[in-house]
Amino acid sequence: MKNCYVLTSGLLGLLSMASPAFGQNYEQIAKQIVNASAGVKPGELVAITGGQHTLPLMEAIAVEVARAGGEPAMLVSTDKVERAGAIEMPESAIQASKANNWILQSDVLITLPSVENNKAVLAGLTEARQAKFDKAAAESGFTQKLDASKLRGVFVSYPSKSLAANQQMDYAGYEQMIWAGVGADYTAISAQAQQLKQLLATGKKVRITSPAGTDLTFQLAARPVFVDDGVLTAADQQEKLIYNRTAALPGGRVFGTCQETSGTGRLAASPSTWNGKPFKGFKADFKSGQLTNGKAEVGDEDFQKWLALNDASQMKLGYFSIGLNPAMKAQEEKGYTPSTAAGMVLVGAGGNELQGGQNKGTTGINFAIANATVEVDGTVIVRNGQLVSPATAKAASVSKKLRK
Repeated sequence: MKNCYVLTSGLLGLLSMASPAFGQNYEQIAKQIVNASAGVKPGELVAITGGQHTLPLMEAIAVEVARAGGEPAMLVSTDKVERAGAIEMPESAIQASKANNWILQSDVLITLPSVENNKAVLAGLTEARQAKFDKAAAESGFTQKLDASKLRGVFVSYPSKSLAANQQMDYAGYEQMIWAGVGADYTAISAQAQQLKQLLATGKKVRITSPAGTDLTFQLAARPVFVDDGVLTAADQQEKLIYNRTAALPGGRVFGTCQETSGTGRLAASPSTWNGKPFKGFKADFKSGQLTNGKAEVGDEDFQKWLALNDASQMKLGYFSIGLNPAMKAQEEKGYTPSTAAGMVLVGAGGNELQGGQNKGTTGINFAIANATVEVDGTVIVRNGQLVSPATAKAASVSKKLRK
């Protein structure tokens, strides 16, 4: 599906953009987003959403859309507005966003984070209230409409000082990493992703282990395997499934679903956050695909409340992801585990219909597994959190068979 492609003029020169100064070169970033990643064409309606803190880049994107002949339409929010909707809106008024109808009528959606300080915005949000939002969204049928629409999307990360502070990360280093991740060598990422996709598309059994105690297996069941390599090619834009028409920046992932009742074993998740609060030491068992005995050392109260509010379908193993972007670096001890970081493994439970699965659950949960080893039918593709080149993996697999 995704082949090697020619980047927009000058983009290869941006591979040195890890300098803080590049963080202000919004015009050049916008060119990459609009022309290389989204492939905006004359006459297309392009919805651009984000928060007040992302406005300089949103503006640059809108200008570049106009230069490409598209029609830009911006929707800007603020933390105060987002908090009002999340916390202060009467529960009787909770419904699916009517802005979804506008999005479905668009040709392209380019979205940046609408919230700058997630921890402050979500403070006081109960699991019961969140469940009402999830239920309203599910009943609207929005996700089912995405595959049938013409929409394609690009999701753009944006460095947040509040996120860095909340997770005790150095902002300068974090900002550098985000922009370096946006400007990574996506030709190389795409080539590696396609090789991994082939292994996963034809594979049958996956085993994930980690030093923290994960030992989990599941069956692939010939499900679709998706590649996010930061760019939507002309071929991608014609794909039927929305995830084939979606890219992220920073990009770099291969992901898909598994046979929902096949998950068996132990999960030991890396530290993360739950509603903006620390969530550490989580462990659970999977039996016939079902998550059981889930408990965290820190943040368990919120997880147990979520567990009590959701039915069994939300706890069924459903999808996995492997990160491919060498510029993205996890800081596991601080709970920062970006899914696109090279070698980062995620597994998720809950609804997976959009990814080609059979679980129509209304919500879900995912867990990062750092320093993981991943085997597909005995062939190692990730070892101790490091990607193994497909050629090396194949040679090792052949050698292993000969030794037998």
